[in-house]
Amino acid sequence: MIEFLSYPFFQRALAAGILTALLCGSLSFFVVLRRLAFVGSGVAHAAFGGVAVATLFGVPPLAGGLAAALAVAGAAARAEGSSVTEDSAVGVFTVAAMAVGVVALGFVRTNVDLFGLMFGNILTVAPPDLAVLGVATAAVLLALAAFFRPLLLASVDEEGAGVAGVNTGAMRLLVLVLVGVAVVAALKVVGILLVSALLVLPGAAARLLAPRWPALLAGSVAVAFVSVVGGLALSVAVDVAPGAAIILVGAGLFVAALALGRARRA
Repeated sequence: MIEFLSYPFFQRALAAGILTALLCGSLSFFVVLRRLAFVGSGVAHAAFGGVAVATLFGVPPLAGGLAAALAVAGAAARAEGSSVTEDSAVGVFTVAAMAVGVVALGFVRTNVDLFGLMFGNILTVAPPDLAVLGVATAAVLLALAAFFRPLLLASVDEEGAGVAGVNTGAMRLLVLVLVGVAVVAALKVVGILLVSALLVLPGAAARLLAPRWPALLAGSVAVAFVSVVGGLALSVAVDVAPGAAIILVGAGLFVAALALGRARRA
């Protein structure tokens, strides 16, 4: 891997990986605390429909993906407290968005890199992609820092946070919107089908070993960082798709954390 560091494309890939680790690792902390794994996956899949429709009408794909992701995130947030459960709302809108995407792609006259869209390719990250990812990461981290205390209170004890004056509905919507932004920003790195895993694996692995939230947050970012950098190294070493390699490393870390956690309790 060391020799690849002299190549500009690999330098951009490494920078994109570090940004993605910061972005998804910090959000994974809240996704796991709030049990939003399914919602994150639904938002990621819904982005497919937005990207396809945007491609059909000549609109920037990321703009279409962001619109679809935010629409599903908003629907999930509004489902809370209604007669429709959150899981049902996400499930319906997700499959509908994907179906719209499949129909839209049938009318697209240009070649669409579906494999890259689904699984990503961090090695093809261009300077504009890196700039978008950097802006998105900075915006998400600033939002998390600005609302960290109410977000944490609402994530740990939603009823208690409501009694303390926290607008729990707004905090839930904020997390889902930030997840939507992260999904679209990370499309180029790990793709639609794998970005949801990167939003869950880091926090899930860290939670097995970290009893308190400071260690959980730090561990989540650390697992995301090792997953991305380790996945890049694995991709170069054995010549496999980098997006899949990133998730496999993350899954390996989760299994290791699970085994270590069980050994501690034994």
